[in-house]
Amino acid sequence: MVAVLTGDVIGSRKKDPAIWLPVLEKALQVYSVNFDIYRGDSFQAKVNLSSVFVSAFYIKAAMVNIGLDVRIGIGVGEEEVPAYHIKNTFGTALINSGQAFDGLKKDSLAVVSTNKDFDELCNVILGLSAELCLRWTANIAGTVKAALLHEGINQKELANLLKKKHQSQVSTELQKASFFKLKRAIDYCTDKLLEL
Repeated sequence: MVAVLTGDVIGSRKKDPAIWLPVLEKALQVYSVNFDIYRGDSFQAKVNLSSVFVSAFYIKAAMVNIGLDVRIGIGVGEEEVPAYHIKNTFGTALINSGQAFDGLKKDSLAVVSTNKDFDELCNVILGLSAELCLRWTANIAGTVKAALLHEGINQKELANLLKKKHQSQVSTELQKASFFKLKRAIDYCTDKLLEL
């Protein structure tokens, strides 16, 4: 079982691709070694099941950090024809990812797997969690991105990493981001996915 993300950049025409394209590429590389960017602002990436939800929110945080956002459909399933490039891959993970992406209406994040009960439960959680991202400023998104990437480090270490003078700045930004609620949602959906 693998997970495939299919997404696009919301509002990509508002900014020069030279600004957002390197940010998107770097964000995709954190959790995936097999990704493709096509049609200008669309992308697909294969990721491990254990990091699929954190990768989706990491990509969102990276893009909000530069004033944009992404829509992502997550597909979970088999990879029947693995290939070096994801565009040449085939299987239910890829099909489900496309279905999840095509089904996005007002939500910016959804999952389709082979288990409908899991999909229904996690899509409620993911929809609400993605709404939290709409309240993030660029600074808050940058702090969330760093906190997701450096899981386990304390707020003082995070402040040093982000070159912020006071640990209280990090604490305030994480609170405003509802980071700990978001992290609980990510962990819950990940645990349920790994039980499938």
